[in-house]
Amino acid sequence: MAHQLVLELQFAREKWFSGHADLSNEDAKKQFGDANSIGWMVGHLAWFEQLTWIEISQGKTVSEMLHAFDWNNGASVPDLDEVLTAWEEVTAVSDEYLNQITEDDLGTTLYRGEYSMGNIGTMLRRQIWHYWYHLGEMQALRQVMEHKNQPPFIGPMSRSVTYGAD
Repeated sequence: MAHQLVLELQFAREKWFSGHADLSNEDAKKQFGDANSIGWMVGHLAWFEQLTWIEISQGKTVSEMLHAFDWNNGASVPDLDEVLTAWEEVTAVSDEYLNQITEDDLGTTLYRGEYSMGNIGTMLRRQIWHYWYHLGEMQALRQVMEHKNQPPFIGPMSRSVTYGAD
């Protein structure tokens, strides 16, 4: 069984993924003020997973296109299907690595060149929080677009990691 933090990341991904259910490509490209487009958020989260769990941790790259979503690059309005496909490919390859992580691995420091990104445990938590942040941002943009019947922000907890008796 995967480590508890990996399960929490997978739960956060699942809830984030449901946040753009029934979203059109046209709406995914809309920008409001300084907010990034939802399509950019998808690419950005895929890029960060690829950077952390594939490029740094495994020494390979799944999608060169995702480098456009680095936090140092400007806003863009990518095709939703294209970035969702990349996200799905990246998370599948990330999970091959993440599902093998043990408690002892959590303290291992990850480096981007000479720069310390933090340890695996810290980066798992950062990634989890990153998904929740962009889910809230995405839902706010969908409210501005007057989308109705959005999925609940968190919804049923049956797939989450639970503590003690319910």
